[in-house]
Amino acid sequence: MRFTDHILLAGQIAAALSAVGTLIYVIVIYAVVKPIKSYIDLRTHQIQTTSNGGKSLPDIALGIQRVERKIETLNKRVDTLENALKVPQI
Repeated sequence: MRFTDHILLAGQIAAALSAVGTLIYVIVIYAVVKPIKSYIDLRTHQIQTTSNGGKSLPDIALGIQRVERKIETLNKRVDTLENALKVPQI
């Protein structure tokens, strides 16, 4: 075999390995990854932002933040009133 024959053989082997690798990649994507993604989407549907008409997990977190802000405001107002009503000590 001449040197050019070795180069052609190496190219054929590389092409065959690339084809096999691509085939394995496609099979893994369609046989493994897509079903797993579908299963995850199905199981997490209730906590996704687009589900339940505003009753999803991110919406609950935003609601809790609003309640916390209101409580902080009320605490400040109560502290202000308590300080204003304090009777000086004799």
